[in-house]
Amino acid sequence: MIRTCWAFLPLVLATLVLAACDEARSDDDDILEPRKERPLVFESPQTCAECHQSHVDEWAISNHAYALVDPVFVAMLDLGQAATEGKLGQFCVQCHTPVGLAAGQTPVVIDEATGKYGQPLDGLDEVAKHGVSCDVCHSMTDVVEPVNARSVLTPDGTRRGTIKDPVPNDAHASAFSDLHETSDMCGSCHAVINSKQARVEETFPEWAASSFARDGKTCQSCHMPEYVGQAAKDGPQRKVHRHQFVGVDVSLVAPEDFPGYDEMRDLTTALLKSSATLTAEQAKGQPGLAVSIENLAGHALPSGATAERQMWLHVVVTDETGNVAFESGALDDNGDLKVGLETLTIEPGADPQLVVFGQLMIDVPGLAALEGAEREATIADAEAACRPMGLGGVDPASGITPVSFPWQASWQCNHLIAADGRADVIFDLAALPPSAYQASIELLFRTFPPYFLRELEDKARLDPAVKERVPVVTMATAQVSLALPGDG
Repeated sequence: MIRTCWAFLPLVLATLVLAACDEARSDDDDILEPRKERPLVFESPQTCAECHQSHVDEWAISNHAYALVDPVFVAMLDLGQAATEGKLGQFCVQCHTPVGLAAGQTPVVIDEATGKYGQPLDGLDEVAKHGVSCDVCHSMTDVVEPVNARSVLTPDGTRRGTIKDPVPNDAHASAFSDLHETSDMCGSCHAVINSKQARVEETFPEWAASSFARDGKTCQSCHMPEYVGQAAKDGPQRKVHRHQFVGVDVSLVAPEDFPGYDEMRDLTTALLKSSATLTAEQAKGQPGLAVSIENLAGHALPSGATAERQMWLHVVVTDETGNVAFESGALDDNGDLKVGLETLTIEPGADPQLVVFGQLMIDVPGLAALEGAEREATIADAEAACRPMGLGGVDPASGITPVSFPWQASWQCNHLIAADGRADVIFDLAALPPSAYQASIELLFRTFPPYFLRELEDKARLDPAVKERVPVVTMATAQVSLALPGDG
């Protein structure tokens, strides 16, 4: 027998439907039934394509359309519900299928035969299965707070957007919305804080603290660039927006199973290449290589679900005969960086000068139960215990445990380049004999490291083919000649 559990009140709101329970699941009240559904007027993207074909075609290759197809998300959702005994509730699907949540189609279920909690997605209807579809954004009427999907959807048949003089039509009512010109509506799902108050996605607050925000550049400025075209067939020429929502993620299913496989990879590579500059020179006053990375993006690098991202420097120094004299940022035989954690590589500590940017999620003993000044002091101690990933990521004497998944974390060690920021690094080459050398430097990026995907293979039956489809993107390169002097 399968029982239904509506754990954790989701933060997505809809004015015509209330799909979740009145309170979180408790030990005394294990199962809560969804409220009665009310009529919805969410439409399928195929219906929108009758008038907005170009926009739907762009959306169809985007990560918004990919939200429920992504095998990594599906595996993490399966593992998260089982690991938390359903307490994860609607937390993930509130952004990945807001329509499914609002329509009451995403209950957490308990298999009484096995005792395992899960959240099957195969029962979603034609509209809900499209993830972040047209109507999710174009029925949004308010953002209560730009975090954890605290937005209001009003599926009343009116489509809202940035066109101030929409052409009347027989398909639907149209309305200008100043909300759609702001980053708040993006921040609704691109800022995530888990139940333990760990900040597992910080893209919106990173942007809010940047010069981009101060200068009036929104998320849409980069991720929905303007062009001149038609908003709808037979409509006037006007400024409209691209709907590919290009970011850093790409499809990891088989190329034939999701559209735009190569096109989105090309768009993503171009965006990443425009996000940073890389310069290098011989270090002054010491035998070393000085490397600088400037962040040109409107948020930190990397950003998003940062614990799953890796951006790193691959440095190769060769001598006059072409032999490698120094290397950092090389991968082990499993394709992992040689960080200082033995759980993440087969060569822990083999690359102590490794420069990798990303996030290490951590579980700080007792932190989730603390409040006020005591909590702030404990966080300060935890952040002081953070170490570069080449040195293990966190001080082993601190009692802090690195964790893999967002529901496990109570805080995070961030190794990011802030918006408007730069990272200056010196690679120590004092061990090399005096000579002339050539240094080659690459700034590389990937969305998922192999160790993370292998854990999902072991615990959530992720297809091993997925990790072979993760591209490593070269964001920038530099070359420099070095003349390392002797001790005298």
